[in-house]
Amino acid sequence: MQFLKLGVCARAAAMGDAFIALNGDPISIFYNPAGCAAVQGLSIVLSQTDWVVDIDLKAGVLSYNTDRYGVFTVSYISVDYGTMERTVVDPHAWEGYISMGEFTVREYAVGFGYARAITDRFSVGGQVKYAYQDLATSYVWQYLGTQFESSSDMKNETEAMAYDLGTFYNTGFKNIRIAMSVQNFSNKPLPLTFRFGAAIDLNEVLFPDWSNHVLTLTCDALHPKDYSERLHVGMEYVFDQTLALRGGYKLNYDAERFSGGIGLRTTHIGTTIVFDYGFADFGPLGSVNRFTLGIH
Repeated sequence: MQFLKLGVCARAAAMGDAFIALNGDPISIFYNPAGCAAVQGLSIVLSQTDWVVDIDLKAGVLSYNTDRYGVFTVSYISVDYGTMERTVVDPHAWEGYISMGEFTVREYAVGFGYARAITDRFSVGGQVKYAYQDLATSYVWQYLGTQFESSSDMKNETEAMAYDLGTFYNTGFKNIRIAMSVQNFSNKPLPLTFRFGAAIDLNEVLFPDWSNHVLTLTCDALHPKDYSERLHVGMEYVFDQTLALRGGYKLNYDAERFSGGIGLRTTHIGTTIVFDYGFADFGPLGSVNRFTLGIH
């Protein structure tokens, strides 16, 4: 279930997925559930990712702040690999293959989350999610004596319950924030990942008189169960809460390196609409484009 590791948000992806120390965005449920504690009112966010080799990745989250009882979220991720040809070894010629038609692969996860601000600086959050993976049916050949004899089809599918937990803390000094999260904790071998991150508004340090400009630097350190440590670095510039320019860089990746993107925000009659675009360079695998639309 490697799809649980994929970044789904255009804003986060543009910043190199250095995102867990930022709060107030419903999409935080996919990075650090505690970041959802600052979400206001009712929000819905939908994201579309054009992954490598024509793989289609969709995600969404619905959040609601009850004020008194905290913030509740419902989220989903789905992956569409398209249609592929299934082949098996030719049991008669001992070379070449036989086409068995076409097949599709399905993967998705549905989660229910909760976040709450314990104080005006400290927040906690969590999510429980059901993940399912269907790698289609294999036509198994069994070898007996000097020839192959076919056996029945084998269904390749699995499911699991997993948990995400996170904390968020604003130090109160120059708006420095620190956060920690654990993702995909389960009794099955899912891609467990520990994250530690920090964020600072550089404009409050370098340009305290900037009233309409926010320049944020973020950094996440990752400890995945199935790989060595990784580092994500990102930056976001926001002008007048309307236009955002973003960039990021990832270290210790085989293909991913640079990323960038933009964001636009408009408010009308109490409703805010946000559009984000994120671009990531995957080297020889080409580029990945993400689009996110939020209504708050």
